[in-house]
Amino acid sequence: MSAGVRTERPFASVLFDGFVAVCAFVVAVVFVVDLVHDWSSSTLGSLVMALLIGLPLMQLLTRFPFPLSTRHAGVELTFDVGVLVLLLCLLPTSVALVAWTVCCLFTNLLQHRSWVSRIFNAAISILWAPVAWGVLVLFGVGDAQRAVTVDVDPVQPLAVACAVLAAFAVDFVVSAISVAVQERTSLRGELAHPGALLGAGATLAVGGLGYLGGLVEQKTAPWAAVLLVVPLLVAMLATRTMRKTRDVARRTEALFEAATALHTQGRRADLARALQKHARMVAGTPAAMVRSVRPGPDEIGVPVVAGDGVVLYVTAPRRSDPQARSADERALEALASVGEAAFFRVGASEEMHGLARRDVVTGLPNRLQFSEKLAQELDRARTAERLDRLTVLYLDLDGFKAVNDRFGHEAGDELLRDVGNRLRDTLRGGSTIARLGGDEFAVLLPDCADVESLARRVLHALRQETRIRGHVVRVHGSIGLARARSGDDVGTLLRNADTAMYRAKATGKNCWVEFRPELLEEEIARLQVIEDLQQAPAEAFVVHYQPIVALATGEVVGLEALVRWRRDRDGLSPLVGPDEFISLAERSGTVVAIGDSVLRQVAADAASLQVQAGRSLELMVNVSPVQLRRAEFTERVAAAVRRITAAGCRLHLEMTESVMIDEDSNGALHDLADTGASLTIDDFGTGFSSLGYLRHRPFSSFKIDRSFVQDIATESTSRALVEGMVKMGQALDLSVVAEGVEAADQADILRDMGCPLVQGHLYCRPLPLAEVQEFLASRRIRSLSA
Repeated sequence: MSAGVRTERPFASVLFDGFVAVCAFVVAVVFVVDLVHDWSSSTLGSLVMALLIGLPLMQLLTRFPFPLSTRHAGVELTFDVGVLVLLLCLLPTSVALVAWTVCCLFTNLLQHRSWVSRIFNAAISILWAPVAWGVLVLFGVGDAQRAVTVDVDPVQPLAVACAVLAAFAVDFVVSAISVAVQERTSLRGELAHPGALLGAGATLAVGGLGYLGGLVEQKTAPWAAVLLVVPLLVAMLATRTMRKTRDVARRTEALFEAATALHTQGRRADLARALQKHARMVAGTPAAMVRSVRPGPDEIGVPVVAGDGVVLYVTAPRRSDPQARSADERALEALASVGEAAFFRVGASEEMHGLARRDVVTGLPNRLQFSEKLAQELDRARTAERLDRLTVLYLDLDGFKAVNDRFGHEAGDELLRDVGNRLRDTLRGGSTIARLGGDEFAVLLPDCADVESLARRVLHALRQETRIRGHVVRVHGSIGLARARSGDDVGTLLRNADTAMYRAKATGKNCWVEFRPELLEEEIARLQVIEDLQQAPAEAFVVHYQPIVALATGEVVGLEALVRWRRDRDGLSPLVGPDEFISLAERSGTVVAIGDSVLRQVAADAASLQVQAGRSLELMVNVSPVQLRRAEFTERVAAAVRRITAAGCRLHLEMTESVMIDEDSNGALHDLADTGASLTIDDFGTGFSSLGYLRHRPFSSFKIDRSFVQDIATESTSRALVEGMVKMGQALDLSVVAEGVEAADQADILRDMGCPLVQGHLYCRPLPLAEVQEFLASRRIRSLSA
């Protein structure tokens, strides 16, 4: 009988098997001491005869094992107990026990098993010898020399049967304990094996043959022993037949179980362990392995493709029986096919899991993986009491949309990859870099002492130029920085860094801002404004008008429509100016509805304004870039143009210089011009002014920003810039309006420069409809186009 031993066994299994080996060693020493004590001149001859009888029989019987377990081949019957009974019947007890010990050691140590299995199998065989001998002594069927004095006595067969069953019980129980501890299975399940009774009966039969052999030798002619060969051969052939049947059942059961068990594993390591477990079940030996080394000459093996270029081999000891070896190879091939399918499934699952946690454009971790990593680092920082050194950077690219719009999304992806590589090169050693989406990146630094130096390095890395499709492109970044504080979780820390990033963008971009609690309060206030904008009805937005005056005559030639927000529905609070909410309206998208409302109001007011003025007016309406991206905007402008033209006025659409560099807006600008609306550049000189863009865009006028006008009386540089703009407008046949005129000396200087039109508080502040109508009625009006 044998208990299979696997690699990386539990410590309890090693301890138990070692205890069994030590006990066997003690028993063997006692046998040898007893033999030496009883040594006589005939002892050596008896011992040699015992070995000549026992060794061949042991070698023969161990070639026909009978496995009890079909799951992990942990317990086998070898029927060698019959040899022990024969020796006890023929020879003195001390000689028989020492001869049995030598036969057990010699037979088991020569088997093709691991050394641990060989030693354990030899030890357990030695251990149940004194048990069988003790039972015979209790029955009193022997004398001082022999354990059994063979005689025709009905008590002797009963004593031998009890001795054989006792030996079987010790062997079976010890082996079952070893297997249960080693395989981490239930001891009750191992002891309640359905084949135990069949094994006990077969062992009893073979043990009885040993007793019959002794009886024949003592009571009949020696040639009568030949008669015992027939039942012995029948027992061995029956054992082989039953073993083959059980091998088939074991392989079939193991393969069916493997087909289910292997496909429930979610990781490659777990799958490899499960594959090795079922390889042992299929091969019927704990020596079966799953490894990356090819099988040796004494092994059979089948390759298993485990993915990512890894090839594993399912190996098992090579059996001497060609039929058994061929059956093992076919079973391992079937198991390998199941294993390959399971590895492919796990590989596909890991790939999908990786895609779900990794950005497909840059290859960086995505928001999910970054959040998981941040949660882990927060726990470590709390344990190490260094929360204040854990830092998160939230980075947003400035100017990325212009690159995307001008060169296409593939070029934008190329830029994102380049930015990811720069961040990786700049931030080494424990940092985690992720792309959160769009043009937003995040950086996690678990232990950062100098955040200021870090932020400067990142900004410097982003400023480096990139060549895309033959063009040199530079982008900048706005960085929000947040240090972890007590009580922060992943969401809080990311929100704080995001809040600081938005403050950096509002500050002027290309800079970094560290989070402070008051920033969150300001962001909450901005979010409240956005929420109020989204819930505000159209009538909450009212239009005030500021006159545009011809410098030469002092006449009002046009009006700029400026929106005001009545945030308080009761009308008790002052109106909110556009500087306080338009940027948030653009951020939230509500600027589209606000712009439509303003356009409708101006179209509705045009007739009454023209009546009060007594002549045509140029009505200027500000347009957001967000509105230009809407396909329906051109139709709404066309409708307003028709209504305003019918009233005897003309519609001008004002937009900032950023619209000029947006290649996608070029078509929209021409479509707007085709409706009959005039296009005006607002705040000229503060953004992306370019003569090339002016030549290819359908603008008819521009407004000089108030930041230049306010200093023309005191600064020669501002005066020179404004004069250059006026002359440029004249050269390009563009109407020029100077904004922010608040003093008479400013108006005089502009008049001397030849600037035709001005706008500012010197002439009139923005007024509601009723008041501007009164203002118009008192002035003479001349058309800008006249």
